[in-house]
Amino acid sequence: MENRTLASRIRFARTDRRMTLDALADASGVSRAALSRIERGEASPTATLLARIAAGLGTSVASLFSEGEQSRDAGHAAPPPSSALSRAADQPSWQDPQSGYVRRNVSPAAAKGAAEIVDVTFPPGERVVFDNALGWHGVAQQVWVLDGTIEMTVGTETSRLFVGDCLFMRLDWPVAFHNPGETPARYAVVLSRLPA
Repeated sequence: MENRTLASRIRFARTDRRMTLDALADASGVSRAALSRIERGEASPTATLLARIAAGLGTSVASLFSEGEQSRDAGHAAPPPSSALSRAADQPSWQDPQSGYVRRNVSPAAAKGAAEIVDVTFPPGERVVFDNALGWHGVAQQVWVLDGTIEMTVGTETSRLFVGDCLFMRLDWPVAFHNPGETPARYAVVLSRLPA
């Protein structure tokens, strides 16, 4: 996904919620100046910043990549919200400028509000930390390793996951992803809402 497209979707999500840049800065903990540069497409947010922005908007990172958050000015029409098929060639992907990890939204538009699936390729030796301090309560994720090894730290507990392993976690603790191997790791993330 191009930086301009992501910028447009973040701006659309903010204005659709009638939030000012200052309000989003307060809700996300990301400075107004940084948000302004991100929304203008002058800076690409890191994975950590993107998670904070999504939490400040009261949504998931995956939803910022879905066609449902498509801006009116992005240059093409969004598919109908009832679209039940997500072709691999049409699934938006994004690369974290800091760690180099690549995330691809797999879920079709019709799945919005249900479980969301993300396919991640994580470079060797890299680490990403999400503090999850901004309103992810009520959201859980499962990480299912498809290739390589991922070391997950949830709160103070660390688990090393190998191919086929799956870890469930609530997103109300800090979470760190680390690839301790010498080859890229690939895993699926399934996000879902917990029952009230």
